[in-house]
Amino acid sequence: MSTQLVKTNLGIRLREILPDAKLIGADEVYFRSCCGMWNDCQADDLFVAIMDAEQDGHDFTQEAIGRGATAIVTERLLTTNRPQCVVADSREAYGKICQALAGHPSQRLTTVGVSGTDGKTVTSHLISSVFRAAGMQSGLVSSIEVSCGAGRQSVPKQDFNPPWLAEQLTQMVIANCECAVLEIPSIALAKRGLSGVGLDIAVLTNIRENHLNFHGSEANYRRAKMRLLDQLKPTGLAVLNADDPTTHFLINQIDKPVLTVGIKQEADVTARLIERSRGEQTFMITAGSDSIPIRTSIIGDPHIYNCLTAMAVGLASGLDLSTIAKGLESAGRIPGRLERVECGQPFGVWIDSARSTGQLANAIASLRQVTTGKIWCICSVDDAQSELQRRRIGEIIERAADQAVITRSSIDQVIDYEPAHQVLDGFDDPANAQLIPNRFQAIEWTLQQAQPGDSVLVTGCGERPFALIGEHNWTITDRDVCQAWLYDHATLAPDNQKPKGNPEIFNIDDYRF
Repeated sequence: MSTQLVKTNLGIRLREILPDAKLIGADEVYFRSCCGMWNDCQADDLFVAIMDAEQDGHDFTQEAIGRGATAIVTERLLTTNRPQCVVADSREAYGKICQALAGHPSQRLTTVGVSGTDGKTVTSHLISSVFRAAGMQSGLVSSIEVSCGAGRQSVPKQDFNPPWLAEQLTQMVIANCECAVLEIPSIALAKRGLSGVGLDIAVLTNIRENHLNFHGSEANYRRAKMRLLDQLKPTGLAVLNADDPTTHFLINQIDKPVLTVGIKQEADVTARLIERSRGEQTFMITAGSDSIPIRTSIIGDPHIYNCLTAMAVGLASGLDLSTIAKGLESAGRIPGRLERVECGQPFGVWIDSARSTGQLANAIASLRQVTTGKIWCICSVDDAQSELQRRRIGEIIERAADQAVITRSSIDQVIDYEPAHQVLDGFDDPANAQLIPNRFQAIEWTLQQAQPGDSVLVTGCGERPFALIGEHNWTITDRDVCQAWLYDHATLAPDNQKPKGNPEIFNIDDYRF
């Protein structure tokens, strides 16, 4: 059978997309549109019955037919007079169908998929910056930004799902992008959200315990992450972290070319720290016999790993070291990723989205190397965290930071103290932690306590707004509150650093209630 997608005036042939499926009730099914939700079905749609945690799409087949579905993709034989295509995994089939309807856009792009427990957002942005430095039009899908070439938009509030991804890749092709960089969360991989997408380069930053409330076990989580490698094109390659125990174990098990990065272990692309301060770090990256210094405003060893990975992707794409270095250095700050807030104060303030134990440990360890005084860590309680995760977060904060402040990641009228108490369960001495449920007050109190040489780390929200206030519904982020307080107390700041008439920086009183 031909591997070419066949289109006729009747539509796309289903057998061409799902050659291993079993067709019942028809020799062939042609379609021009599909739907994965029965209540969104329209006339002549191909309905894909998907089972999720809330409902089983197979139970609503007749409703989908009543709304106009002409054929069904299903995991089990159904009682219906419509043609059925029985598949082993309807989610996998749904992704392939969506990509086929879009014309397989990933085949027209150099497509890079980035996944891992930590660092995938920053790494994705660094890779995109490297491509831009090389003069390549690049599209980006990350947790904080979606861009299709020159046009940018905020991330839609929806799941990473096959029709949405097919639309984004199509927009990149329309915008004449040469490359697409996709940050892929483990939940999307588990739900087969990347099905039908071909990757030229698959990046696994690291694999550690995370999202166990969704995946159920560490083994399931690892299997989900490793599905990224299944999406490689025949000519694709993988980029792995040789210093991470899990990804290191995979190096000799992958039947595709592999580029490795590392600081401690022998690797294809390595780095050596030269110097690090509160505001920047410089390190030397070596690839083969070539070396080049890199200076970045984001500090810490985790960011060196991010840069190493982006360097490996650039090299695999045929770019030279100097161009890649330019892209790494020009990336600048990345919102909510160890983002420094500098308003002339005599102590350091950083905003980080860290919510897991690994992310918190990495952020605190990065600051420990540039802090002469105490580290104050504002830790968020998130509804998505399990009781076990909260207790472990308490353990990490007490062990790694000098002072801990526990607060909430949102502002609600009704306060549930139980999640905060679960964090305190991880402390040997709960008296070492300060509990301030109101996030505004927690940030303000901590900044008031900080002394010269200290570091304040505000975690949990990152770039995400945690409140809407005022008549015009201002979206308030940690950075907004920190800047307002610091500028109100910027007695040591030079005049040119004070926000004269800046409408985006409010007085700290604007946030109090």
